[in-house]
Amino acid sequence: MILCIDIGNTNCVFGVYENDKLIACFRLESNLSQTIDEYGFKVLELLKYHNLDSNNIEGIIVSSVVPPLDGTFEKMLLKYFNIKPIFVGPGTKTGVRINVDNPKQVGADIIVGAVASINKYGSPVIIVDMGTAITLFYVDSKKELVGGVIAPGIKTGFYGLFKNTARLEEVKLDQPPTVIGRDTVACIQSAMVHGTASMIDGIIRKMKNEIGVNAGEVKVVLTGGESKIIKNFLEEEVIYDDDLIMDGLNILYQKNK
Repeated sequence: MILCIDIGNTNCVFGVYENDKLIACFRLESNLSQTIDEYGFKVLELLKYHNLDSNNIEGIIVSSVVPPLDGTFEKMLLKYFNIKPIFVGPGTKTGVRINVDNPKQVGADIIVGAVASINKYGSPVIIVDMGTAITLFYVDSKKELVGGVIAPGIKTGFYGLFKNTARLEEVKLDQPPTVIGRDTVACIQSAMVHGTASMIDGIIRKMKNEIGVNAGEVKVVLTGGESKIIKNFLEEEVIYDDDLIMDGLNILYQKNK
């Protein structure tokens, strides 16, 4: 079995693969104050919950956008699994050329999403990942990642609104009954859902126009925690893939083991 870990700003996502099939997936909060032992205990307990024996884990690969957690996870995995993990980064064999001005600035999650999209759906492709940030990155027909767009995630962006307005209370991200809200909660939810969907649709169209190829040639793959609600409100045709990052990590492990 292979353990894949995606360390994000909000959550750490764990996926277990057996014979290239995802057999378990679970999440823990990304918490800088958690110790090696706290993370180790929780991961072992969650594996037990899924009826999986940690002794059967043969390899581990990690993608991280939270550098302060990298050392904690590496030590935890060595202590509790006796395995030195592969961290996605410089030197990792990906099959994707990073053709941007500063390749070191490209997040590991973006690279992993690109690898998975190319292997599963081909290129050219636009990968939309909705989490703490909303990222839209383009990989051309030569498998070159040439750039993209980064925007605040829904909760990230609206946190500033709630924090800086005296009379607007925090609102749950949920499907609004109509575009035109009839109370404050519905108005904000409409902006969260319809506003974000319109932004994504608009950026996809602008990216396709700038790329200059036939719109039908460019696939769009959508993933990320906040995409579950937004996918139903997009006008652009997208491929929804909830397991994209986990699949990308598993593919990268096979390339680099």
